Amino acid sequence: MTAPVHSAGRWCLASWRSVRLGYQRLHQTQASGRETHFGFQTVSEEEKGERVYHVFESVAKNYDVMNDSMSLGIHRLWKDWLIRHMKPTPGTQLLDVAGGTGDVSFRFINYIRAQREKLYRDKLDSQETLSWSDISKSYSNKDQGSLMGSHAVICDINKEMLKVGKEKSLQLGYSEGLSWVAGDAEELPFADEKFDVYTIAFGIRNVTHIDKALEEAHRVLKPGGRFLCLEFSQVTNPLLAR
Repeated sequence: MTAPVHSAGRWCLASWRSVRLGYQRLHQTQASGRETHFGFQTVSEEEKGERVYHVFESVAKNYDVMNDSMSLGIHRLWKDWLIRHMKPTPGTQLLDVAGGTGDVSFRFINYIRAQREKLYRDKLDSQETLSWSDISKSYSNKDQGSLMGSHAVICDINKEMLKVGKEKSLQLGYSEGLSWVAGDAEELPFADEKFDVYTIAFGIRNVTHIDKALEEAHRVLKPGGRFLCLEFSQVTNPLLAR
């Protein structure tokens, strides 16, 4: 708490000018020294941003292990459920915020690929009703590995997380349908109404001003777009809570 201007009982000795200046400084201090939470600690908003950045910079290569330990491995099932709930269709434009390691986006691409394979098989099963041109086009699309216009943009404020995600994508063979952008959830570097779906998995707790992040999510989503958030909540089991 910031001490009031009139501390030490000297209010009556101060001139109006000094009181006004003190009042202005007080509000400037309050504005720049607002407090928020970082884990179990209370810190200033500026300090939280720095701490979050350094934490993720240091754990980037072991981020999946950290999530496994925090959720007992269940975070992988939650992310699978997220994509099934999303049910992306061909052409879906996804923005995955705080998604540096690419987990959600990789699952998104897998889902689109599975849809593509199903459409391809369905066409082959009914090829007797298709022209040779349609059949040829089906084979062409298969060979090109098209995601039918779908695309995922991974946006993360931490460049080290993005670096790890890119390396992971190459190792797993994701060569198309992905973009990696360094950006702040509170001030996204994208145009209005650009995306069909906005996801943020276990990242909104690290945002200093969640209201600003939500406003940005609303801004970049197309009319009718969807906001999907995964986050840890309070554990009710006393043993697990410890």
